[in-house]
Amino acid sequence: MFHSSHSIRYISHRGFQPMAPANSLPSFACAGALGQWAIETDIHLTRDGQPVCCHDECVGTAYDGQGLIAEMSWRELSGLRLRQGNRLACLADEEKRMPLMREYLSICRRYGSVPFVELKTPDVEPVLRAVKQAGFDESEVIMSSVQLDWLRQVRAHAKRMFIHWIFADETRIDDLAALDNAGLSWKIADCRDCPDEKIALAHDRGLKVCLRAGDSADDVAHMLRLGLDYIPTNCMHLPLFRTGGNGK
Repeated sequence: MFHSSHSIRYISHRGFQPMAPANSLPSFACAGALGQWAIETDIHLTRDGQPVCCHDECVGTAYDGQGLIAEMSWRELSGLRLRQGNRLACLADEEKRMPLMREYLSICRRYGSVPFVELKTPDVEPVLRAVKQAGFDESEVIMSSVQLDWLRQVRAHAKRMFIHWIFADETRIDDLAALDNAGLSWKIADCRDCPDEKIALAHDRGLKVCLRAGDSADDVAHMLRLGLDYIPTNCMHLPLFRTGGNGK
């Protein structure tokens, strides 16, 4: 996974948001068409066990409805439409509904982008089952969470899947390292505030590391100097960053 030809491993955060609403089918497709190394999304489970892509546990923030995803069926959710996001007026009606995880995975497969899945549910088995049903080997997918215990569950079921701990606790990174094939992000808002020692701490334990979003060329350049292994971004892509052989 980390031996790709990508010179910058951009993770399109919730898809490529400049062109479409976050966590929408078009935002995923735009990220894939741009050749992003990975496409990130957030996964919840519906009442009837369907993994779906949405950031919040409540639909009301982004969609024209109210309620918790976990308390709604897929049939109910599929009738809702996005009410906010970039270029919303350009989307067809069907493009405004909440994506199923299998649709997101299909887009990742079509364009060769790594699925970077943030778990928003402690029930990891249906999510891992969706990965398998989509034809992905577990080694081709990244599973992330702010909850280390959820990542332990992932490791129990998927021995070769890369796991990523969001906003890691420095006092527990040895626990993460013991799970093997893992990475983390530090909760540091500005990459310039990150000391080299924080990166070395992760790398010394065999962990990959990133920081919060690299949303400008200056941010990305600094992240590369720090030696980050991948870069979440809300707006960058490789044609926007070509300096000294760092671009494609």
